[in-house]
Amino acid sequence: MAAAQTRKISAAAARSHTRKTKHNSSVQFSSRMIVPIAIAMVVGVLGWVYVAIKPPPPNVCGSPGGPPVTSPRVKLSDGRHLAYKVTGVSKEEAKYKIIIIHGFDGSKDFSLPVSQSFG
Repeated sequence: MAAAQTRKISAAAARSHTRKTKHNSSVQFSSRMIVPIAIAMVVGVLGWVYVAIKPPPPNVCGSPGGPPVTSPRVKLSDGRHLAYKVTGVSKEEAKYKIIIIHGFDGSKDFSLPVSQSFG
């Protein structure tokens, strides 16, 4: 019988054949990053939606860049202004004072069909 033949192999070759195969690290990296990327995208979309639906700052009448003051106003004690409109005969000739109060869906320009001879 032939004697058992022993074959010498290098240590590096022995190590490479006895170790477990490594998984592709790029696959693990991408699977770990799916959740943080999805969260970042959701936060980004929510930020974009917030900016899109946020109303512009108000333009206050009489302020720089705002609309002009077109009618007489009275300043209230809390700092707001109340605009009014005077129609009819002059204050000296008037026999009656009629004050019209409107709700949120009306305006000071509401016209009341009253005869001019009534005043």
